[in-house]
Amino acid sequence: MSDKPSSPGSRVHNALLGWMRRLSPRMSVLENCAAVVAFVLACAVLFTLHGVVEAQERVTRANENFQACQLAASEMQESSDQLTSEARNFVTRQDRINLGNYLAVLNGRNASGGPMDTLRTYALNSGAITALENALEQSERLAQTELYAMRLVATAINMTDLPDELSSIELTPADQQSTTQEKRTKAYSLVYDETYRNQKLSIRAAVQACTERLSDTLREQIEEGSAVLESQLLWMRVGVVILVLVLVFVILSSRLLLLWPISLYEKNIQKDEPLEPGGARELRTLSFAYNEMYARNHALTESLAFEAHCDALTGVNNRGSFDALVTLHKTDCALILVDVDYFKQFNDKWGHDMGDAILVEVAATLYSCFRSTDYICRIGGDEFAVIMADAQPSMRDVIEHKIEKVSRFLRDDSNGLPGATISVGVAFGGPGSTDDGLFQQADAALYATKRAGRDGITFASDLDEQAE
Repeated sequence: MSDKPSSPGSRVHNALLGWMRRLSPRMSVLENCAAVVAFVLACAVLFTLHGVVEAQERVTRANENFQACQLAASEMQESSDQLTSEARNFVTRQDRINLGNYLAVLNGRNASGGPMDTLRTYALNSGAITALENALEQSERLAQTELYAMRLVATAINMTDLPDELSSIELTPADQQSTTQEKRTKAYSLVYDETYRNQKLSIRAAVQACTERLSDTLREQIEEGSAVLESQLLWMRVGVVILVLVLVFVILSSRLLLLWPISLYEKNIQKDEPLEPGGARELRTLSFAYNEMYARNHALTESLAFEAHCDALTGVNNRGSFDALVTLHKTDCALILVDVDYFKQFNDKWGHDMGDAILVEVAATLYSCFRSTDYICRIGGDEFAVIMADAQPSMRDVIEHKIEKVSRFLRDDSNGLPGATISVGVAFGGPGSTDDGLFQQADAALYATKRAGRDGITFASDLDEQAE
């Protein structure tokens, strides 16, 4: 026995075998548990995925709301700038078109659905709303100044059919008494002086403050949504990893508890050995049943061997054993009949002792050249039979090789015995074969060899082909 330490792979193999013998889990239970765990994890992953989608949608909605509110603030600034431009153009050019444009922009800004309504709808930030309301109040005060300036110009040039927005404005008594040039000069001053510019800057600053507050709100919402998204993605990764581990567990358990034990069982069966219980409980139950059948079969075989009589001269099975073995294996065997050529001459020339020695040599040679599972029988004076169990017609070449080997040994006279030759006939059993039918086929093949000059082998299947 070698003192070389076992390899790590061998130690792991032995440890796993020991674990399988001790644990003996029921594979169906493991698979059901794994299926339940996988289903729960799959539901959790889907739920997490739903959370990821919702978090992404919140970030998208926040961005869309920001863009809408920023557009509202921008519209407020643009409308204020356009009102200033049209008011100044009217004061400078006295063009009624500029007046119409001014009133259209002013009425459109004050109508429902304007920037303030947009901002209040989304209500991203109360500070942004306050800043925009401040800008709107200053813009309205500035609009009153612009309307008053345009009223001065319209009065100075005696413009008729004034719009209601302009005709409703009352000039101060002093302005009413002022000259045409004074009215124009004051109107110009109202839309171009430092006070007016400061009001415009104040409106721009309010709009800028609104935009900054909107940006802060958007950043906070995106950060919050990103945190939620990251958390959901983390849980999803954890779920996927666990699912992969469950899959690996199922694969490993299948290999350890099913495939590996089955491969071991296959090797035991090929070696004609009992199975060593292991693996899943279902396989252990199967191994117990197989071992019980194995024991009964071997007991029957031993009983047959015990009850049968061996040939006293050669030590192989006699005719009684042969008949029992043919009955047992007739549907899955090859029956080989062997006859020593011209055996009577050996007795006549060298005596019966030499003839007996040749028969012993024939039996020993057949026994050494065929498998341990094959049966060697002496069925007559110089007639032998070999029953190859579990043999198919595809093994024809194997049989020919074995007979050739036997013939080569028997021809060799270096052992002090005269060289001998044999004639052989072979028939294969199959479904529906009978004892007599199988023997007759092999016997017919044997006599065909003798008719062909002896020292050879004939298969019954060749005779059937020749007959056809």
